[in-house]
Parts: sequence; structure tokens; C-alpha cells
Amino acid sequence: MKKIEEMTLEEKIGQMLMIGFPSAFYDDHIRELVTSYKIGNVILFSRNVQDARQVMDLCTDIQKEAIENTGIPAFISIDQEGGMVTRIYRGATYFPGNMAIGATKDPENAYKVGEIAGRELRTIGININFAPVMDVNNNPLNPVIGVRSYGENPEDVANFGINYIKGLQKEGVIATAKHFPGHGDTTVDSHLDLPKVNHGKDRLYEVELYPFKKAVENGVDAIMTAHILFPALEDSKVPATLSYNILTRILREEFKFDGLVITDCMEMNAIAKYFGTQKAASMAIKAGADIVLVSHTKELQIKAFENIKEAVERGDISVERIDESVRRILKMKEKYGLFDRPYPEKDKFDTTVGIEKHRKIAKAISLKSITVVKDEKKLIPLKTKNVLAISPETVPVSFVDDALMDRLSFARQFTSTFGGVEETISVNPNNREISVILEKAKDKEVVVVGTYNANLNEGQVKLVNALLQVNKNVIVVALRNPYDLQKFENVPTYVCAYEYTPLSVESVIGVLTGKYPAEGKLPVTI
Repeated sequence: MKKIEEMTLEEKIGQMLMIGFPSAFYDDHIRELVTSYKIGNVILFSRNVQDARQVMDLCTDIQKEAIENTGIPAFISIDQEGGMVTRIYRGATYFPGNMAIGATKDPENAYKVGEIAGRELRTIGININFAPVMDVNNNPLNPVIGVRSYGENPEDVANFGINYIKGLQKEGVIATAKHFPGHGDTTVDSHLDLPKVNHGKDRLYEVELYPFKKAVENGVDAIMTAHILFPALEDSKVPATLSYNILTRILREEFKFDGLVITDCMEMNAIAKYFGTQKAASMAIKAGADIVLVSHTKELQIKAFENIKEAVERGDISVERIDESVRRILKMKEKYGLFDRPYPEKDKFDTTVGIEKHRKIAKAISLKSITVVKDEKKLIPLKTKNVLAISPETVPVSFVDDALMDRLSFARQFTSTFGGVEETISVNPNNREISVILEKAKDKEVVVVGTYNANLNEGQVKLVNALLQVNKNVIVVALRNPYDLQKFENVPTYVCAYEYTPLSVESVIGVLTGKYPAEGKLPVTI
């Protein structure tokens, strides 16, 4: 293992940066950063992923180059949260997301998901997962967390998150509790602007901070910061990522966290617009971050490197401060066996990744999550084929969503499985679309509508309320946020699937047609 005394300043700074690049192969972008700037860590996105086997080859190349150029194996990270944020979906097991797991009311399911995800990721060559999300989602209008959270109860979020962390880390993958100190109660997406959480200190400690404190007590090895203002914890112009009070005084000193503090991406508008990505890189390190994440742009990655170096050379950041983080990084790389076995375990691939046994567990958990909130007219199970099924196709609704494989349509899948007539709508249907559908709905015995964040898309609300005027037997299936019911309380039957994925669509159709019972319970209040 390389000793810190043998490292140059450039090599140390390289260990404190994590970068993304555009290709599904080891390209010139990453080659230049690893060769010329000794960058020691990489993040993978959907753009780097074709399928699980290709990712394994890519991880092999990344490690080979990192070891050759820096003498130290790389952290290779990904956001494999499950549900709507799943970067590797071909060839690996597809898991339900957090709110679906929360709806099973059994934290053991979070452990199972963490364990299998860890086993598969480590086999492929990934050693950090940017999961679990430990934000408490108590704001129905949150545009970026929502179903990525386990729910609205801080104790449940902590409990499910800790179980996931234990399962993942047991299999040799570092878990990352995010987004500290809590992105749950915001109405602004930090990819687009700088959110603010105005709660007082007591409330923040009881709700937002609680799951993170519990995660630290239970051995989480990494925490990702949030680009959010918390006036009760820090000067009202400094977001958590750049706050010494939040990262050092609260997280390090008060919570006694000695794992890795990793920033969320510094190219997000919450940082880039107000501070500048490169300048904020050295600000985050001064605040107490160990690894600065710059996910996309080569120029900004190089400028971040140079900005940190200049800050050290002019004495703005001490060498001791740099060494403290580098020691932590090297120690964590050693703890997770990267010096002994940095490479993917190719010989285990066929017996580990995406295997039938793992898929069965994922399917069973998905089925247990489907929640029938109400069924006043006993429309479930469906007793007729004279059904109109309506839904939009999957579309990403925030910057973290993945454009899932093929455009999925709940309505199409429903009719091909069960029968009936299908109508695919846009996410915000206009009056013309709505009147065409109303005509078709009049003579149907039951209308099944899949909504997709209707609480944020007025056209869907209009459609459902208009359908209730022409047909009394309407079943609404919320295919993402469970809060849609607030917009059409008169719907007789309301079902929550918590995500719009092949897995959840199959599960919800199984419940609607009576093949399976609905066992889920709401993890949030509607």
C-alpha cells in the first residue's frame, strides 16, 4: 500500500477528486485526467452503461489505468438506488426503490436488497454505491426526492437505511448515506437552483438529521453532502456542502463520523450558479469534505484540481488538512480490500449477477409493496375485460432519473396481460386528448388510470376528474409519488406502486387482476 509520505501534492489532490466521463469505454477524457492529473476515483452514469458485463470490462480498464498511473486502486462509484434511479438495469438484478421497500413495512427487505446489490456490484467491480437515500420525505411537492426516500417517519427511514447499509457493506461495497443533512423538505431541485430548509435547530435534529446520526452510529462508511441552505445551522448564504459548521462541527465532531465525506456533484446549479464549480471545490475541502465530485465536464474537473492546488500553495488550505483526507481515503481503500483485490471478479459473474434467485427476491419485495389505499366499490380484483387502461409512458422527471430502457407504458402492458383497450397519454394531457379519452370511457365497465406525479402535472388531474364525471368505476394507480390522491379524493379505488418500472408494473397488474393480494402500507401520509 502506498504511504502518504511518498505522495506528491498532485497525487494527494488526485485522490480527493472523483470524476465522470462520457463513454461506455475507457476514453481520452478519463485517460488524460488519470495520466496527467493522477485522478484517483470515478463515478459511472447511465451514459457509461450498456449492460452489466460491459461495466465489468470498463471497471477492469479503470483499475488497471489507476494502479499504473497512481499506484493506488480507484474508488468506482455509481447511483444504483433501485426503482427510478437504477444505472445498471440490463444483466443485473433490478430492485424496487426505497419508498416501495418502505411500504413493505419490513426493514429486513432493505437488508436483502443491500446484500444482493452489494454482491452484484462488487462482482462487476464497483466498490461505492451512492445509496441509500436517507432523506425524510415529508414534503409532497419535493421534485427530486419523493419515492427515493423510505418515507416520512425519521425512525423508519433510519431503520430501513441502516439495514440496507449493513447488507451492502457486508458484501464489500461502501454505502453512502445521502443527502446530509437532509433534502426531504424542499420544493426546489438542487440540480436547478439552491434550495433552503428553514426549520429551527430542534426540528432539524429530530427529523432531517436523525437518520444520518443513526447511520453513523451503525457504521456507515460514507456520507454525501447536500447543496442546501440551512440557516439554523450555518450562515444563510453557505450551503451544507461548503459549511464548516455542518461538515466538521456537526458531522465530524458532534456525530463522531470518521468515514468519507463526499460532495454531491459540484456542477449542479445550486453550486455552479452561486459559487462556481472550481472555486467551490477548495471551499468544500476547507469545510471538511474528503472527496469532491465533478461528474461531467473535463474543463471543470481540471479547474477544480488546479483550484485546490493553488489554495494549498498559497496557504489557504493546509497540507495537514489535505493529508487528513488522503489518510482517510487510503484507509478506506485498504479496509475494503482494494489493494488486494481491486479488479472485478469475472469468474463469479455468471453465478452472481442478475441470477434467477436474486430476481425472485426482488419480485417478492416488489409484490409486497403494492398498496391498495382504498377500494370503496370493491373493483379489485377486476371482474370484467370491458376495461379502458390509460397511462403516460415513463419519462425522467428529474435530473437523477434514468431514461429507462424502452419507453414503458403501464396501459399497454396491462392490456397485453389482461385485455381491454389501451390509451397512452402525454404526461400533461391537453383538452383535446382528454375529450378523446372521455368518449372511449363512457361505455366501459371499469377505467384504470396510471398517474405519474399527477400532483405536479395538472393535465392528469383534469383527466381523472373528468373521467369521474362520465364513469363511476375508476381505479387510479399512482405510478410514482403516492400523493396524487390529494388531487382527486373522490376516486373510489386508489392503488400505489411507488415507481414506474417493469417490476412495479408487473406487480401492480398482478394485484389488480387478483393474482396476488395487496400487502403494502403507505409510508407517507396522504
